[in-house]
Amino acid sequence: MRSISSRIATTAIAIIALASVGAAQNKSTGNAAKYDVTITAGGTVYTGTMDLLTAAGKVTGDMHITKPTEVTGKPAGTAKAGAMKLNFAYRMVQNACDGQIEMDIKMPAKPAAAPGTGTVTVAGCGRPAGDTMPGTIELKPQAAAKKK
Repeated sequence: MRSISSRIATTAIAIIALASVGAAQNKSTGNAAKYDVTITAGGTVYTGTMDLLTAAGKVTGDMHITKPTEVTGKPAGTAKAGAMKLNFAYRMVQNACDGQIEMDIKMPAKPAAAPGTGTVTVAGCGRPAGDTMPGTIELKPQAAAKKK
């Protein structure tokens, strides 16, 4: 016969496992999309990819700029009526510095018809406080992988 504390621990583990499954299922009910991203700021063109998940008006994801230097970040923000507003920290890997980027993107009604476009404001990574760099962004949906 198991002790009461052993049964409580087993029940707690089962509840945590079920909650994790529920969270994973909720995440998969959102709208996931992969984009090629181009950001132009300070006269430099940065290219890479963004994977975004939109669920219940909230946006999360991953950004990975690969050229001309590596920049990573975890996009977060909102999407409503074709307007996506993101504000998140980024890391310039080779420069070993961090900053903040805000993105205001107008998304097309039919993503395959045209890219999403908008503006960015970049701060940090060696820039004095309050000194921001404006720029533009283009999000182009990646082609869906062909099923075999």
